[in-house]
Amino acid sequence: MALNFTKIVNAAQMQHLDSTTINEIGIPSLVLMENAARGVAKAVLEEFPTAKKILVVAGKGNNGGDGIAAARILKNLYPEREIVVFLPYEVDELKEDPRVQYKIAKQVGVKFVKELPPLEGFDLIIDAIFGTGFKPPIKGRWASIVKQLNAAGKPILAVDIPSGISSDNGAVYEPVIKAQVTVTFALPKYGQVLYPASAYCGKVLIRDISIPIHLFEESLKTNLIEVSKLKNLLPKREPFTYKNREGHVLIIGGSPGKTGAVMMAAKAATEAGAGLVTAGVPESLNPIVENYLIEEMTQPLPEVEKGYLHPLLGDFIFESPDYKRFTSLVIGPGMGRYKGGQELIEDFLTRWEKPMVIDADGINNLADLGTKGKELLRNRKIPAVLTPHVGEMQRLTGLYSQDIIHNQIEVARKFATENNCYVVLKAARTVIATPEGDTYVNVRGTPAMAKGGMGDVLSGILGALISKLPLKEALVLGVSLHALAGEISEDQKDTESVRATDVIRNISSAYRFIRYYNPNGDKRKNFLLQY
Repeated sequence: MALNFTKIVNAAQMQHLDSTTINEIGIPSLVLMENAARGVAKAVLEEFPTAKKILVVAGKGNNGGDGIAAARILKNLYPEREIVVFLPYEVDELKEDPRVQYKIAKQVGVKFVKELPPLEGFDLIIDAIFGTGFKPPIKGRWASIVKQLNAAGKPILAVDIPSGISSDNGAVYEPVIKAQVTVTFALPKYGQVLYPASAYCGKVLIRDISIPIHLFEESLKTNLIEVSKLKNLLPKREPFTYKNREGHVLIIGGSPGKTGAVMMAAKAATEAGAGLVTAGVPESLNPIVENYLIEEMTQPLPEVEKGYLHPLLGDFIFESPDYKRFTSLVIGPGMGRYKGGQELIEDFLTRWEKPMVIDADGINNLADLGTKGKELLRNRKIPAVLTPHVGEMQRLTGLYSQDIIHNQIEVARKFATENNCYVVLKAARTVIATPEGDTYVNVRGTPAMAKGGMGDVLSGILGALISKLPLKEALVLGVSLHALAGEISEDQKDTESVRATDVIRNISSAYRFIRYYNPNGDKRKNFLLQY
C-alpha cells in the first residue's frame, strides 16, 4: 500500500533539488526565483489583503532576491500601495540573481532604503533576510534588526523559512524571526515541522516553483502525514467478517497503582477496532481490572511478588491454547521497572513471533538490558514496535533530551535502522521511523494531550491496528487517529480538562473525520499545499 505523502527535506536535500533543477534539467535559477516571488506575492494578497504599506527586509543572497522580486510583483499589481525594500548592501555585494532582481525592481519604481525605516507605519513586514541554507545563529547587525522587527508588533510573512531557523532541525538560537505566515518553496523543511522551531513559522504555505519533485521522491525518506491521504489506510470490514477475523490483542502490564494503564490500552484497542481484547495483569490485581472492563476479557497472570508480573509468565502464555488465537501484543503499560521485568521483556522478544508493541515500562526494562536488548530487537523476524517518549528514548540511546527533541527525525531513524525495529518517538511532534529508514512526521494533536494515560491509549490503538494492517500503515494511521481524537476532545472540553478517557471515546469520531475528510472544515490545518 503506497503512502504518497508530501516529502520533508533538510538544507542539503533542498540545495540538491535546486541545483539539479538548474544545472541538469535546465530551468534557469531566475525562473525559479520568479516563481518563488509570485508565490510570496500571492500569499500577501490572500493572507494580508488590507496591507497597504509593506516593508521587505532583504538579505544579499537568494532569499533576498525572492523578496525583492516579490516587492516588484506587488508594485506592478498594486502601484498605489507603498512597497519599501530595506537592503543594507551595495549592489556589487549582492549575489548574481538578487543583483538582477534589484536592477529590474529599480526600473519599475520599487523604493529601496539602506537604513531601517520606522516600523510603526507599516502594515506588513516580509522577512527575506536568510533562507534555508543559513546556519544559525544570527549575529552582528542583523541580530539587532531581527529583534526590532519582532518587537514592532507587526505581522510578519517569512520567505521560505523565518530568518534564524535552521532547515535541518528543530533547535532555536535567538534571535529568530517570529512569523505569522511562512511561504516555503517546493517542500517543507525539517525546521518547519519540528518543535520548538516550528512554533516560529506560523501557518506554512507550500508553493510550487517548478522543481520536478516526482524525479526525486525515491531518494527522499521523510514524509509529512496528511489527513487528506489517510482514507485508503482505513481497515475494511467484509460483510461476512466475525470477531476473530478482526484481531485479538493481548495486553500485558500493570502493577500496584498502575492498573489503569492496562485498562486504558484495552479500551482503546476495542475502540480502534480490535475484534477481541484480553488484558493480562498480575493475578492479585485482576479483580480491579474485571470490575472496569466489560467488552474486554481479562487474564490473571503469575506474579513474582504481589502485584508484579512473574519473569517466567511467558511459559504460561506460550503453552496456552489461547496463544495461537492472539494476533498482536502490547507489553509494558504500567508494568513497573524491575529485574523480573527485564527478564520478561527478553523472553517475549525472543519467543513472541507476531506483531508486538513495547510501551512505557516495557521500554524502560528493555533499556536496562543494554546491548543485549538491542541484539534481541535485531534478531526478530517481525520487527517490534517501540513507542518511547523523549525520556524513554534518552534511556535507550544515552542521548541528551534536548538533542533528541531538536533532531527527532534523525534520532528515530538511526535507532530504527540500526536495531531492526519501528520507532514511534512521541513529543510535541510524533515521528515514526521504519527499519528501512523511512520516517513519517505527525503534526496533528494538541497540548491538551499532555496528560497521563495518553501513551497507554496510543499503545492500545496501535495494538488493534497491527492486527489488521501492515506495520507501517498501521502506525501511520494509529498515530493520526490518536492525535485527531485529542483535537476532537479539546473541541468538546476546555484544554485543561481533556483526559485520556476522552481521547478513547473520540477514536470513533477520529475515524469518521478521516473517512469523510473535508479540508474546508479542517480548522486545524497548519500546512497548506497551494499552487
